[in-house]
Amino acid sequence: MILLVDIGNSQIKWTTIQSKVLAESQNFARPKTGIKAALNKAWKSLEEIEAVFVSNVAGEKIATQLIDWIEKQWQLTPVFVQSEKRRFGVTNAYDQAETLGVDRWLAIVAGRQHAREATCIIDCGTAITVDIVTEKGMHQGGLILPGLSLMKQMLTDNTDALKDVAQESEFKLLASNTHSAIQAGTLYMVTATLESLINDLQQNFKNEIRFLITGGDASELIPLLPQPLNHEPDLVLKGLAQYARQTNQRQQNKSAKETESSTDENTEEDSPALPETTN
Repeated sequence: MILLVDIGNSQIKWTTIQSKVLAESQNFARPKTGIKAALNKAWKSLEEIEAVFVSNVAGEKIATQLIDWIEKQWQLTPVFVQSEKRRFGVTNAYDQAETLGVDRWLAIVAGRQHAREATCIIDCGTAITVDIVTEKGMHQGGLILPGLSLMKQMLTDNTDALKDVAQESEFKLLASNTHSAIQAGTLYMVTATLESLINDLQQNFKNEIRFLITGGDASELIPLLPQPLNHEPDLVLKGLAQYARQTNQRQQNKSAKETESSTDENTEEDSPALPETTN
């Protein structure tokens, strides 16, 4: 069984591959300090883990804690995927390929597969990222804007009167309390930006473009965005799955060649020598 891990800024999402089947994803909030207790709770019961593939945008400290926990639990060293210039039929538009966020790269890789037209990937996390890839796999670049949580945080952190705003669940377009007003304002700022972008891209690509939306805030934004949008909640994990399956296939091919080579050598050793000819 292979474990796939997507470590974001606010949550850790994960799934497994067993017998080439991708299981339903699960997630838990990423603690701001240590993650080992959270890993114990989520993964202690997992058995027969053969490999671990990781997408990490949370920094070296979290990566080190993950490595330590996995090595202790399963005696494995996890593979941290990095953005590349080319892989799986996709060409990265960045001059320095490794500077493209690995979560964006993996979402592009997964979104591009089996596409017959250009694809726009909208990832609604702590930050919202938008990337375009053509039907031929050429990444066109993208943009980044603050996500809902960042916008709310900027308002509350920089305005004294808003720091102790009570959290209320009720939401109205024209709000009658401060929290709902912030909620409405940030929602419509984000959706207005994305709607304008979607319209521009449809014109530029003459409507021959599909839109995929993913990320933790996607479900909150989808009802306010123009359709059709394809909700793909596990794009980053599906990109990791591409790496895991390719690595596994290469290892199988290598093992098969080594076995074949060993068999050939044994056959040569067992073959009787040809008799010398006498004249």
